[in-house]
Amino acid sequence: MSDERRTDNESAVAQLIAVYLLGSATLLIGAALFASVVAGGRPAAMLGILVALPGIIALIFVAGTVTRHGSPATVDPGPRLWWAVVVALCGAAGLGGGAWVTVVLDMEYGDLVPWILAAGLPYTLVAALFVGRWTRVGALIAIVALTGGAGYLVDQRAEQDKADSDHARVMAMLTVPLDLIWTTDVPGYRRTAPPVTASTSYEPADQGTVKYWREKDVVLTVSHTSVQSTDCGPDPLPAPAAPPNEPPPPQPRPEEITCQTRGDSLRYRRGPAAHEYIRTIGDTVVRAGAGTVVDGALLEQAVRAARPMTLDELEIELFHR
Repeated sequence: MSDERRTDNESAVAQLIAVYLLGSATLLIGAALFASVVAGGRPAAMLGILVALPGIIALIFVAGTVTRHGSPATVDPGPRLWWAVVVALCGAAGLGGGAWVTVVLDMEYGDLVPWILAAGLPYTLVAALFVGRWTRVGALIAIVALTGGAGYLVDQRAEQDKADSDHARVMAMLTVPLDLIWTTDVPGYRRTAPPVTASTSYEPADQGTVKYWREKDVVLTVSHTSVQSTDCGPDPLPAPAAPPNEPPPPQPRPEEITCQTRGDSLRYRRGPAAHEYIRTIGDTVVRAGAGTVVDGALLEQAVRAARPMTLDELEIELFHR
């Protein structure tokens, strides 16, 4: 009994090895058929599939015949044929699923040898389901683990592709580089429009506090233009909105503008009709300005609270997600 059992075990191992080798060879056949499709020979590829599939079934049947004592399913010719069909079809389906995963994950194939070695695994796992109880359990665990792992990777890639697509949509909507898109918190104010430019306006949330449209608007402007000269230019002061039926105030002359240092990176700039706080962070200059009707302390708070926006924040802001 022990000699017969040992022989069965040896046949089982030989059977799995034979199926593995035949399964690995199918990758070369698949690669040749794929090359035929790429070259425009689709009818020839379809004919190749019709010929190759019965041929693979026949070879697996022969392998099962030689190692017929390796599995209860291969002892008799009738069940052995169905065993060969199931192993061939399910193995090919597993190989196709694996190929699809590599395409989804955009994997580079490089050397063909590792892929040939991996191609026999689906066929071997299917054949292992017929060998014995514990072999079947191990094969099921491997199939579930591989399928679950592949599904997880595909889901992760899909989420990453969606995020990349959304980020690309955001970048396409910006009129300036991302590092010039900033936001801030102004107490009692709200942003008037999504930030897609280097200049963003904020208006009082309670419009009952203003006498006319844009009277108290705060403008946040970001640039890489360094602060120059005694009037803290060259960027002009924000032009405050004029009352209805009145022309806007003229841009002040340099001698009408004062600029004071309020710390290492902070300056206060004032003209006849507008004023602003300027904050320098590295090579980035952030300005928060408004008409003189707006308190300077509010502008200082706005420029200190200013920060760059992230792509995720812009996605929420622009697409309301």
